[in-house]
Amino acid sequence: MFLSRWMVSLLALLLAFNVVAQSAHAQDHDHSQHGSETTDMTEKTPAEEQLMGEENADEQVQYVCPMHSHIVRDEPGTCPICGMDLEPQKPTIEIHVEISGQMQQNLGITTTTVARTTLWRYLPTLATVQWNDDARWHIHTRAAGWLEQLFVRSEGQRVAKGDPLYSIYSKELVVAQQDFLQALDAASSLSAQQAKRLLRDGRLRLELLGFTAEQIAQLEQSQEIFYRLPVHAKQSGIVTALNVAEGMYVEPGVELLTITGDESAWLIADVPERYSDWLRPQAPADVTLPQAGLNAYETEIDYIYPELDAQAKTQRVRIKLPQRVNATEIQVGMQARVELYGGPKRDVLAVPVSSLILTGSTNRVVVQTADNTFEQRDVHVGLIVGDEAEIMHGLQEGERVVTSGQFLLDSEASLKASRLGGQQPASGGAHAH
Repeated sequence: MFLSRWMVSLLALLLAFNVVAQSAHAQDHDHSQHGSETTDMTEKTPAEEQLMGEENADEQVQYVCPMHSHIVRDEPGTCPICGMDLEPQKPTIEIHVEISGQMQQNLGITTTTVARTTLWRYLPTLATVQWNDDARWHIHTRAAGWLEQLFVRSEGQRVAKGDPLYSIYSKELVVAQQDFLQALDAASSLSAQQAKRLLRDGRLRLELLGFTAEQIAQLEQSQEIFYRLPVHAKQSGIVTALNVAEGMYVEPGVELLTITGDESAWLIADVPERYSDWLRPQAPADVTLPQAGLNAYETEIDYIYPELDAQAKTQRVRIKLPQRVNATEIQVGMQARVELYGGPKRDVLAVPVSSLILTGSTNRVVVQTADNTFEQRDVHVGLIVGDEAEIMHGLQEGERVVTSGQFLLDSEASLKASRLGGQQPASGGAHAH
């Protein structure tokens, strides 16, 4: 029986070899009839088709802004937004993932339609209580000398208008007083006009050196020189900077201390860069600060600082507090809940924030292209309000994006992309199933 099976196998092998030989003979005969004629109708394998697609993609180079990915041009140039040179980028392969309807149900995949809507600009954020910079008073000495007494001992000390801050001995101040007293003596021997001009110049010199009107009048009346000139606070407030100690030698360029008025305080909020285009002075804002008795207090944006934070890339915004709230009722550094409002942004493409896949460098979504077919798509996100995100580039109205289960589909598409040589999926290019 074993021999018969072996004979049958050998017979089948011989028959197959005969068929191949006849086919080769027929092809040679056909080639001899047509001579040197060739044909372009050669059937290509899937691998060859993929290779040809990649070669075609190599020819279709696009130029993309490295900062604004939605700026795409067919020729080299610069970005109309930031002015950076556009960088060449080859169109990448579009990856499709096919999943049956039953599997979609098992995975809990849900979708929604990309539609146009109106987004009301609204941003809830936090703001920090800070000193009112307009109420700062920097104190410098007008003449070089030694601090004989320092009445302010620490930062945070409260001073009232007229309180003594320090006393100073300065040779320049002593000489100026002596010259003024000599001018008083000489005035009696001059004409009225000359005496008036001489005394006016002497008083102005003392005033510019830091003497108050009361001190000048006292000097003129008592004829006694201030060897240790006392300096008093010209306004009430909190000492927010103290840079000297008693007995130090100081010069006019040295800031001795800073007094900041505590009648008012500011709120400073850091707003992400993408919201800065709709912020305006006098735009409405709501403030909640329980320590000051404020609950959804209606106020407005007072000032928008002209530059972004270099590291955080945020816009600093100053918000008004009511007049009755001063720095004595609250503490600098406290945080308040702030809600900033802007006008409507109409007729924009929007998708739920839950549909976005954030990768750190780009944003993308998973689009349902057919009942059982899905693909990755890079998108450029604009304004985000609540649970809606504006799509500036990458989607069209009426398309469907996955809002639940998109991470599983995204992982499958990325795995397919890695099998094709590490190419990343994008919104255009050749199809690969």
